[in-house]
Amino acid sequence: MKKLVFCICLVALVSNDFFAQSKIRFGVNGGVTYSSFRGNKAAEELDAGFDFLVGVSVEYPLKDKLSLLANLSYDRKTAAGTPSGFIPSPEDPAIGNLNAEANYQYITLPIVLKYKIGAKQSFYADAGLFVGYLLKSQTHEDYYNSTDDTTSLNKKLDAGLVLGFGKNFKLKNNQEITIELRENLGLLNTSKVNVTGGNSVKTNSLNLILGYSFDIK
Repeated sequence: MKKLVFCICLVALVSNDFFAQSKIRFGVNGGVTYSSFRGNKAAEELDAGFDFLVGVSVEYPLKDKLSLLANLSYDRKTAAGTPSGFIPSPEDPAIGNLNAEANYQYITLPIVLKYKIGAKQSFYADAGLFVGYLLKSQTHEDYYNSTDDTTSLNKKLDAGLVLGFGKNFKLKNNQEITIELRENLGLLNTSKVNVTGGNSVKTNSLNLILGYSFDIK
């Protein structure tokens, strides 16, 4: 019994010391997204488009150079172009001006392992997974100047791989500015309906992210 009490006390002391030395970082971030869609001919004919993301982050140190980083972001993915097989009426003055734009709005949660590089640890690389929850999707085309809600045609969940590289800029009082180039490669078919030829619709997003973080413990 005394040994059990001793072990419990020892574990409690070690755990308390570990968490006391572990400084959790909280941050806010925003940036530019450069997104495209793949998996079928029509999707791949759309040009990648710019949009934005904004969110918060929590970073938990595991070792000296290694930490666990999670971001929760409002993330917009946009691509535009001329749909494949479009044949306008010869009498229509809008000939040649057709442009269709697809827009997806997600809540995205990437969880990555972050490893600091170099003697000053001012650079870092990260890798992991992301999960996205679709809030809304829509398409807009200029030919008839119409916007259609396509949310019901798409699955709510997306997921894939994350790979990034960035740089830290240390400020006073353990504050930091970070800038990161990150790739989110979707692996799931996001279409709820059958795609021609048995193909799929998958997301791809290259993000340039600016972040600000500070210690909260």
